[in-house]
Amino acid sequence: MQAWKRVAMVWFAALVIVAGCASPASTSRPAGGGDQGGAPGRQGPPKKVTAAMMGNPPAAIEKVLGGGSGGRVPGMDALEQVVGGALAVRSEKGVLIPRLADAVPSIENGLWKVFPDGHMETTWRIHDGVRWHDGTPMTSEDFVFSALIEQDKDLPIERNPAWNMVSRIEAPDPRTVTVVWKSAFIEADDFYSRPIFPKHLLEKAFGENKDAFFGLPYWNEQYVGAGPYRIQEWVRDSHVILRAYDAYVPGKPKIDEIELRFLADENAFMANILADTVDMTLGKSITLEQTLQVKEQWRGGRIETQAETAMKIWPQFVNTNPAVVTDVRFRKAMMYAMNRQEMVDGIMSGLSTIAHTMILPDEPELAEVDSALVKYEYDPRRAAQLIEGIGYAKGPDSMYRDGAGVPLRVEISATAEDQNTKPMFAVADYWQKLGVGVDTVVIPTQRQRDREYRATFPGFTLQGGGSGVLAIKASHGSQARLPENSYTGSNYSRYQNPEFDALIDRFLMTIPHQPRMEALRAVVAHMTDQLSMMNIYYAMSSTMLSNRLVAGRFPSWNIHEVDVKS
Repeated sequence: MQAWKRVAMVWFAALVIVAGCASPASTSRPAGGGDQGGAPGRQGPPKKVTAAMMGNPPAAIEKVLGGGSGGRVPGMDALEQVVGGALAVRSEKGVLIPRLADAVPSIENGLWKVFPDGHMETTWRIHDGVRWHDGTPMTSEDFVFSALIEQDKDLPIERNPAWNMVSRIEAPDPRTVTVVWKSAFIEADDFYSRPIFPKHLLEKAFGENKDAFFGLPYWNEQYVGAGPYRIQEWVRDSHVILRAYDAYVPGKPKIDEIELRFLADENAFMANILADTVDMTLGKSITLEQTLQVKEQWRGGRIETQAETAMKIWPQFVNTNPAVVTDVRFRKAMMYAMNRQEMVDGIMSGLSTIAHTMILPDEPELAEVDSALVKYEYDPRRAAQLIEGIGYAKGPDSMYRDGAGVPLRVEISATAEDQNTKPMFAVADYWQKLGVGVDTVVIPTQRQRDREYRATFPGFTLQGGGSGVLAIKASHGSQARLPENSYTGSNYSRYQNPEFDALIDRFLMTIPHQPRMEALRAVVAHMTDQLSMMNIYYAMSSTMLSNRLVAGRFPSWNIHEVDVKS
């Protein structure tokens, strides 16, 4: 049952590792082994599989990358789930499942309380026996320490917008964590679905030198988490060896060892798959066109696809150049100028659909807000009328110029991956056909982790970003990537509007279903009318699973249950 349904029942009723800390290859291990052969009592050699992800992850978890700074690598979210460990995880159907906690807070089990004055409490009980990979027990003090890191504005960290609604974190005993909320918040049960930080390993380094905190080897080769697999070996630009963690509370993983290869490009990916040297993939990898090619040739496994994100053009709202980008009439003209169905048919081989909003096709909320969406069908004539209404006119070269004769030119950028550059060049072509000059910029690899550079693009940038109902809060003005927050945050356009923020807040604080859907309709109506983001189409994510695996559709969230056939 979804969070809002559970709460409605009541609503209507009333991080250098400290000196002496060894690397993961030599840290103390809990009883049970796992480094020598298979699990105790299991006959035969260790079970091993090979996985692959695109690129070279700089860290084991996404949180330290500064909120979409460009250091994120496809598949890092899955790697985080495999090694990090969280109190709860979301299944492929979006259902929260307890992992390191006894239960997910709900009204029914009494761990989610809503008080008459509107504030709330959610209580988490750490499962008995939860230990970090070095054998140290996880306690509520780890959560209190993690809260200090999460809320330190001097650190370039990806912050959960939900912190804006948190009053405090309490630790009444070693196994109990209580989050006190300032007001009702519909996603309170999702708060601890990401890994936290071990106080015993990071407190000293955090207190001594914050500037060097995220440069610690802890974040990659010496990472200590609490997930189903621990890092045995990390070789940059090559691979990581993951060993099953015997003491993982939900159960020791059935596969003893995973070699996760970092593959540099699509050709390497395809070659490894077709040669049957990879058993599973993590995150985005090859393009949909390449996926279809592999599907025709690969007999060693199967490919699962789903709409993962809405591809978006993000307009700049701070220090914009040219300034006309901030004029909603111009943004609407740019939307009408794009033949998005042609992009779906060509780039996505007809296997996707136009995205009128960031809400995903398989989310039930999409049908409920459809009537509130402002939709932009392909209409070059309407686009031309809007631009000319702003005061531009075409010159002898059929390109628009302002009253002083200055050509109308915009920049659009994207990172080098095909899933970003293909739509960028298509968009540029449509806009140039309309009469708008376009400069396309492929962001070089060495600048992809430059937060300031990525945040201060002059006109437009194209990328996916978070999608779905849960990502609505990422568009809040508090998430704008500004100097005061070290250019972190998930609001790529840096759109800041008090009225819009109030709509998001109302949505996040409204518990009963119908009023909540009314609030969501108001949010998407504003987003699609003002075009704080310009949605193009849904990008499909492909997961490749070899026939050796006994696995569900998305193996990362329940990877400890994945097995190999005898």
